[in-house]
Amino acid sequence: MAITLVQYKRGYSLANLSSFCMKAEILLKLAGLDYEIEELGDPTKGPKAKLPFIRDNGKDIADSTFIEAHLEEAYGAQFYGDLSDAQKAYGHALARMCEERLYWVMVYGRWIEDAVWPQMSEFWFAELPPVLRSLIPVIARREVRKNLKAHGIGRHTRAEIYALGEKDVHALAHALGDSPFYFGESPTAFDAAIYPVVENVLLEALATPLLPVAQGHQNLKDYAARCRAFWFADLEEGASA
Repeated sequence: MAITLVQYKRGYSLANLSSFCMKAEILLKLAGLDYEIEELGDPTKGPKAKLPFIRDNGKDIADSTFIEAHLEEAYGAQFYGDLSDAQKAYGHALARMCEERLYWVMVYGRWIEDAVWPQMSEFWFAELPPVLRSLIPVIARREVRKNLKAHGIGRHTRAEIYALGEKDVHALAHALGDSPFYFGESPTAFDAAIYPVVENVLLEALATPLLPVAQGHQNLKDYAARCRAFWFADLEEGASA
């Protein structure tokens, strides 16, 4: 029986607007496993009230980090090749920078940035009945504000938030250099964590002030195109420029 990846709906020619959903799908691809996708709009229906999660042999595994661990334990997936301990430590730091800070800058840009919010609201909530469509987006946006403040990044000014994100984007570009992937010629699970964030930052249809920063690094643009062709060649081209 194939593994089921439960995630948000696809959109904007990306594998997913959620970098964590993209990461989970890439991990399944790296592991060489068959899977099917189930789209779910309400994350509270997940085992940890979040997406993504996978269903495998009657068991639900939530959170991309624990999905990775499950695939290693249950299927012997090898996600890091022959990387040294030092390389793994460096990759871990880059991935955590993406997932624990740059990701939240991106969330701010999509849910709080007034120029982007109408598109996000339309994408996520357009199919709701009229009464709910006028109510749920307001509640959801308020909840995101609370989450951003609880994280800490939401306590900064708009300029300060984007300044933090800019530092992260520059760091990613310098760390990549002229390498095809972050640790050589072949992708690892670190690319599964980093690429989805880079791809989402480069999404012109939901442009934030981080877009020109990322576009200023040709190696990040080439990296996103390379990863997209490697893992998602079946999706429409042009998600990022």
